[in-house]
Amino acid sequence: YQDTSYDFWRLIDDLNPVSVITFSRGYIDYSWELEYNYYNRTNWGADYTTPFFPTPNPPDSDQEINFLRNSTLPMEQIMNAVNDASIGLNSYMDLNGDPGHFVSEFMGYHGVWYHDLNEYNESSPCYLAGHVHVGGLIDWDTAISAAEITIEEVITALEEYTYIPGDVNDDENIDILDIVITVSYILGQQNLNGGAFYAADMNSNGIINIQDIILII
Repeated sequence: YQDTSYDFWRLIDDLNPVSVITFSRGYIDYSWELEYNYYNRTNWGADYTTPFFPTPNPPDSDQEINFLRNSTLPMEQIMNAVNDASIGLNSYMDLNGDPGHFVSEFMGYHGVWYHDLNEYNESSPCYLAGHVHVGGLIDWDTAISAAEITIEEVITALEEYTYIPGDVNDDENIDILDIVITVSYILGQQNLNGGAFYAADMNSNGIINIQDIILII
């Protein structure tokens, strides 16, 4: 646990990634399991050497015990692409379970934790994060192929987050239409996702309100 956390934060601060995909060994089979839930838990499985549990425990001291964070990877697209590639893998999404109370979930939690901390970071935002459990019977070359497919789908999804601040409808003009859409969102009449949300969130605080409308104007 300690080495995983130390290495993660040491590397991540140098990389400032727009997306984080963590991987670990899963069931002893040919699965490519996409995990959705990660918990800031204290009931971890014991490690093999001392210290046996994370320090601190729970690892995220700013949140309550069992605080839930979720994957934002394009899970369905990854699953379909890996299965359609016919490379002998069974890719599926685990939407209701958890990544196992052990170092895999601990690692996955770090990825989505970083995403949540930096989703609205104006200088170096992180848009997507999540964890893949790799079946223990998968050979190295097949794992590389599946990882490349996974990365390709994430890159495709990241294109949605290319936006011009204030251009909420992505028509390359900032005008009254963008203000109307933003007002509709504030009034609960319209949803904004992906790049549209970030384009409307002019001050990058994760909240769209009158301050953003003023900045668009």
